[in-house]
Amino acid sequence: MRTGSPWREGKEGNMYQEIWNLLYPKHCPVCFEILEDQKGDICPSCRKKVKRIRQPYCYQCGKPLLSKEQEYCYDCKRRKLSFDRGFSIVEYDTATAPSILAVKYKNRREFVKFYGRMGREQYEKILRELDLDGIIPVPLARKKQRKRGFNQAELFANEVAGWLSVPVNRRLLIRGKETTPLKELSPLERRAALLKVFFWQEKYYRGERRVLLVDDIYTSGATADACTRILKKHGIEKVYVLTMAIGRGDS
Repeated sequence: MRTGSPWREGKEGNMYQEIWNLLYPKHCPVCFEILEDQKGDICPSCRKKVKRIRQPYCYQCGKPLLSKEQEYCYDCKRRKLSFDRGFSIVEYDTATAPSILAVKYKNRREFVKFYGRMGREQYEKILRELDLDGIIPVPLARKKQRKRGFNQAELFANEVAGWLSVPVNRRLLIRGKETTPLKELSPLERRAALLKVFFWQEKYYRGERRVLLVDDIYTSGATADACTRILKKHGIEKVYVLTMAIGRGDS
């Protein structure tokens, strides 16, 4: 598994980088083919397929909208979520879903860097203005994390922390055992169940007041809402959400 290249400076560094690229070539996160330009992160043709989240998007959750006259998506019009505002980098569709699922189930952790770089291009200025003092990855169930070897939300959080210069607190929230698979529950049942899944760990609290909650995919918002409720219950004042991908909010 390729996680990064050995660090060197000057001409020697260039030589090591070329050797590294030969041994562990970078792949496109959309078509999965080896990149012709190893200095890039996606094929030029595949870049056109990726739909970045641009205005207009829902003021609450960040889902893309069709009209500038819309302020909120259909879901956010119907219910109020606990977090203060959500942002996402790309639409979750046939172009991006394979790479995000490959991170989770095929150990393609390198693709997280691609989403991290796009996130910086889109949201660095906005997120810096929020005066954040902590980044919280949505926790993964311990059994899943042991089996997988990592938490994809934490990998993404580390990428974001690198360009925001805000510390990651990966232990503040933990995820307990789910008695019933969430996918088998209705939206209402899912939201209720999630409130019993996440737990606060006081000994890891560092005095954060304004945090960025980070996850890979935003679907119904139930997970982000449940985590936010726990965080605000224990004194966090502002919770913003950033995900790699999100569905549309036109309906």
